[in-house]
Amino acid sequence: MSKISLRNIVKKYPNAEHCSVSDFNLDIEEGEFIVLVGPSGCGKSTTLRMIAGLEDITSGEFILDGEVVNNVSSKDRDIAMVFQSYALYPHMSVRENVGYGLKLRNYPAETTKKQVDEISKDLFLTQYLERKPKELSGGQRQRVALGRAMVRTPKLYLMDEPLSNLDAKLRTTTRSEISRMHRAKGAITIYVTHDQVEAMTMADRIVLMSMGEVQQIGSPKELFTNPKNCFVATFMGMPSMNLIEGSYKAGNFSCDSFTIAVSDTDKKILDDAGYDGKSLFLGARSSAIRSGKKYEEAFPNSCFETTAMNVEYLGDSVNVFFNAEPNNLFVGTLGTGEREVEVDEKVTLVLDNTKLHFFDSETEESIKYTINQVK
Repeated sequence: MSKISLRNIVKKYPNAEHCSVSDFNLDIEEGEFIVLVGPSGCGKSTTLRMIAGLEDITSGEFILDGEVVNNVSSKDRDIAMVFQSYALYPHMSVRENVGYGLKLRNYPAETTKKQVDEISKDLFLTQYLERKPKELSGGQRQRVALGRAMVRTPKLYLMDEPLSNLDAKLRTTTRSEISRMHRAKGAITIYVTHDQVEAMTMADRIVLMSMGEVQQIGSPKELFTNPKNCFVATFMGMPSMNLIEGSYKAGNFSCDSFTIAVSDTDKKILDDAGYDGKSLFLGARSSAIRSGKKYEEAFPNSCFETTAMNVEYLGDSVNVFFNAEPNNLFVGTLGTGEREVEVDEKVTLVLDNTKLHFFDSETEESIKYTINQVK
């Protein structure tokens, strides 16, 4: 099985002022599913293309199974690629497109047929095997492209936003199939997306990038529960984490809209780190924002009154956007049985102070994360 090391990888295009990718470091173990995620232009696709051999590496080393392969051509790296564009052969049938990679590698016809039939069944393509790409929908063509890559077991699967052309329902089922097939094949998969839901649901580890730099690497749970900085905190999770600027003093966090008591655990952390009397950001996920008598009784020193500005009904839950002037609107997710809220209604909110995050107002680094790293 394969292992990968990316050491101090840099990509800088000629005449560019800044690097597209800066000092990228990552070790990938056999069988891992790695997701590169971040906003458009963050360098995730460029990184994938360097791994594929489609872009030259400006500096640094790409090590595959103990060998530096910076100058090894793409065709000799034993990789299978799926990109956002389908890149199907229009004159070939679906069966021929899916099996083309096996044909190039001189697989026996019987083996090719068997493997094409199996992968086509997994991707719900069996009834389309004799059709040409022009006779398929966009989603069906994308699944053909996936099948062509996953019909064999290379050292690496590389996928660049392969589900972006699928509708919501098919995207959900197909990402589940990709995860299942990845586990069955056991090869390393590196997957690029801007969709943090795909990253959270598919990855063994997430690499979150911004402006060409890695912001944090870890499991989905690690990035969600212990974000390294404000960018990670607000990018991971839906709805986004609320960030409220204020100050900390003597066990209380205050902003222009409210004052609440922090937990004893957070008080010790903030006091020991020297933040008493200083400004910082409070981070609160929607799950930490509650409403109702039982929460008011549980957290009597973390209540405040505000106004509901918008309500989004989601079935099992309701997103409510609240006014917190002069801060931005912030959102809380309330269970449908918990509290019915109307637009413009005055609401008493409760912050569960056992679930709060705090960030340095200058560096935007997580105070808890920094302390844990020092330990």
